[in-house]
Amino acid sequence: MPEMDGHRLTKLVKSDERLQKIPVIIFSSLINEQMRIKGKELGADEQLAKPEIGHLVAVIDALLGRSDLI
Repeated sequence: MPEMDGHRLTKLVKSDERLQKIPVIIFSSLINEQMRIKGKELGADEQLAKPEIGHLVAVIDALLGRSDLI
């Protein structure tokens, strides 16, 4: 993303009352333990390392099935 990174976007979404129930998945080639901790602290619902595209679809389906999103 040219204007901000995924952590900044996650922080903005999760700190906005109107948006905070939207699931946020960080999908990055830069996922390591330190980045995973930071993403969790910011409220990311899930974090996946590229190229786990097949797993990404399963995670999206699971997050969209959560009742607290309604």
